[in-house]
Amino acid sequence: MEESNYGKEDRLYHGWIVVIVCLTVMTLLAPLLASFSIFYVAIMKDLNWNREETAIAVAIFLVVNGLAGPAAGALIDRYKARWLMPIGTIVTAVALFWMSRMASTWEFYLAYGVLASVGSSLIHLVTFSTIVSNWFVRHRGLAIGAVTAGQGLGQAAIPAIQYLIDTTGWRGAYLVVGLVIFVIPTVLILLFLHGRPEEAGVSLSEERLPWEKRRVQGQAEAPAQQARSFGFVIVDHNWAATDWTVFRAMRTLRFWQLTLLITLFGAGYMMVNVQLVAYLEDKGYSSMLAASAVAWQGVIYIFGRFLGGALSDRYGREMAVTISAGIFLLFLVFLYAAGMTASPMLVYASATLYGIGGAMPLPALMAATGDIFQGKHLGAIIGVLMIGGFVGGGLGAWLGGRLFDAMQSYNPHFVLTVLATIASAALIWWAKPSSVRAVRATAV
Repeated sequence: MEESNYGKEDRLYHGWIVVIVCLTVMTLLAPLLASFSIFYVAIMKDLNWNREETAIAVAIFLVVNGLAGPAAGALIDRYKARWLMPIGTIVTAVALFWMSRMASTWEFYLAYGVLASVGSSLIHLVTFSTIVSNWFVRHRGLAIGAVTAGQGLGQAAIPAIQYLIDTTGWRGAYLVVGLVIFVIPTVLILLFLHGRPEEAGVSLSEERLPWEKRRVQGQAEAPAQQARSFGFVIVDHNWAATDWTVFRAMRTLRFWQLTLLITLFGAGYMMVNVQLVAYLEDKGYSSMLAASAVAWQGVIYIFGRFLGGALSDRYGREMAVTISAGIFLLFLVFLYAAGMTASPMLVYASATLYGIGGAMPLPALMAATGDIFQGKHLGAIIGVLMIGGFVGGGLGAWLGGRLFDAMQSYNPHFVLTVLATIASAALIWWAKPSSVRAVRATAV
């Protein structure tokens, strides 16, 4: 029997091509949110806005992005990604062009908070996590970790964006970022992206690492053999056999446990993230050192994404999230210490811990959602689930600005973020995705 070109033994499994495309697009899109903290300072100084009214823009962005997530997930379940996702790149670019000309807060809220948010929802976490979950089972955590590492790669461009702001102004910087997003992701998606293996003439049974030989030759394996070859064991067969829809998932306790987990983590993360550059500058560090620390965090973020995905594939989603929470708590300790004494070394040490601890949970959580609610409606389920993350992030971003304006202190930020992180680690053990599907371990 003649095989598909993609299925030949000497060919790379096409899922990894999809990962590379998604990684590249995520990298180019990442500065849209990651660079907000440096645009935040420049815009406040230029337009004389206070912290709260400026931070409201990112709060709106996160809430709208979360609300748009279910629609994006449902659309990616129904339509071909290569025709749907370029709409997102175009809308996002238009929003950035508008932002380069804005003069009032209402324009900022509409352009960044609404238009850029809606556009980016089609080319961000929900759609990419769904597409990668369609292509991978055995190496799902690693693949999602690779794609979401793009957030770190994009963040590594922060010094370049800071340089653009310093030389051309924040308006010119937004224009350049908009042009990049308009051109490169659109072309890559149209040429190379397939949302499901069958769209490329590939079988999921061909999944393998780039350096592995094909595990399946000729006839398809029996279902039980496939489950073992994919590197996971179905623990709860009744649960795994369920045809999960959004409404059916929402009637389970596990869905709300994961939603609360993502909400709390998002709130704590963004409460610190949006204020990070302002915090360092308030403590006497230069704007370039602060931007460099954020960029270094982005570089380490890449490693953190891969580490979180790989650990979750090897030792389970619960353990990966717990380890990440511990590292994130260490980051908060080091950051607080960096504010108490002038030490660039402490700043970069905290940025390193931030990059690891802040990056590790996402691939594990997205993989956990796939483990629990695998099926043809997974995109829509992830979209609804991520509302919690974006709403929590928006609340954290707004609350961070509000607390500082009211108290002129960062201490409440640290206390609330510590509590949210500890609660997040506890919730993953309560949801326990390994009681549905146990990921590959030494016993397999």
